Amino acid sequence: MKKALAILFAVSLCISSLYTVAFAEEEKSNEMIPVCVSVPEGWDAPCCWAWADDGTNAFEAWPGEQLEPLDDGWYYTYVPRFVQNIIVNASEASVQTEGIAVEAGKAVWITVADDATASVSYEAQSMAEVPEYVEKFTVHAYVPLTWKSVNLWAWSAPDGTNAFAAWPGQAMDEGEDGWFTAKAPTWVNSVIVNGNEGTVQTADISIEGKELWITVYEDLSYELSDTDPNKTAENITVRAQVPSDWSAPCCWAWSAPDGTNAFSSWPGEALTMDGDWYTIEVPGWINSVIINANEGSVQTADLSVEVGKDVWIVVSDAENATVSYEEPAGSKIVAAEKDNTVLIVCVALAVAAAAAVAVVVVVKKKKAK
Repeated sequence: MKKALAILFAVSLCISSLYTVAFAEEEKSNEMIPVCVSVPEGWDAPCCWAWADDGTNAFEAWPGEQLEPLDDGWYYTYVPRFVQNIIVNASEASVQTEGIAVEAGKAVWITVADDATASVSYEAQSMAEVPEYVEKFTVHAYVPLTWKSVNLWAWSAPDGTNAFAAWPGQAMDEGEDGWFTAKAPTWVNSVIVNGNEGTVQTADISIEGKELWITVYEDLSYELSDTDPNKTAENITVRAQVPSDWSAPCCWAWSAPDGTNAFSSWPGEALTMDGDWYTIEVPGWINSVIINANEGSVQTADLSVEVGKDVWIVVSDAENATVSYEEPAGSKIVAAEKDNTVLIVCVALAVAAAAAVAVVVVVKKKKAK
């Protein structure tokens, strides 16, 4: 009995240890690492784009996360610990660095020179203290044209803890699609969208602390959505034909100019052969596609496609690809592949026939003996 209890206790300890290790590893993988950046004068609203060596992106859309100001002219943001590459860009991505290699899991200080080259340090370059990481979500607002400025006010009810220091709150940035955006901590559960320096505003809006879209009308009524109203189109099918030396073709797709990617990491999702075409289903809101192969080492240029339409792409080579919205009557690539198939079949039949003749001759010779 004592031995059984001892064994049971040992097993329990092992399970507990394994659970502790697994939990620690999960927490480590979710850890966020500070990135501090100093940029040249004239680089407005600097942003950080970041990814891992395997192509996994830290952020959903280019130009990435907008950096927040520190003292002494430095900016900061947080990235997942898997990040190994960073691009610093600014002024609506009109200026940017090349990809900057960084050590995964280490806080990094990046100094960008006037010529957009960058130096990296893992020691603090400023006396300013980097604020602790706070998880945030994005609020999108579409407001009346009469609003000359747009702000977001956010707080936690009923305790009344405010996310921003003073009314009218965080200024919202206008995107090319007409939507204004700002971020708030995930602990808030109430927001107000206001305009014209806080002189017009919605009523208090109860939320769940996750990304949302708010459409505000002239009478200050509003509609809430947890999905982008511009991206509700049904999925479409992308069909592609590629050169015979392009193996394991993939599709990379996104929305331009906002840069929202359909897939999390390059080279995208693998295409599946269906008859004469490689195919894949992608979100209907995408308007740009790249077909690539050989683990992303060969690819087309950026291909513009119409939103919400199935598309057929015939790739002749990396520099030449045609896009159409109905199946083409024929393809030189497919024809060539079929010709090759016919040739191979003919050769195989010829070889089989020769072998059969040889067998007959041998049999006859054996009978003659």
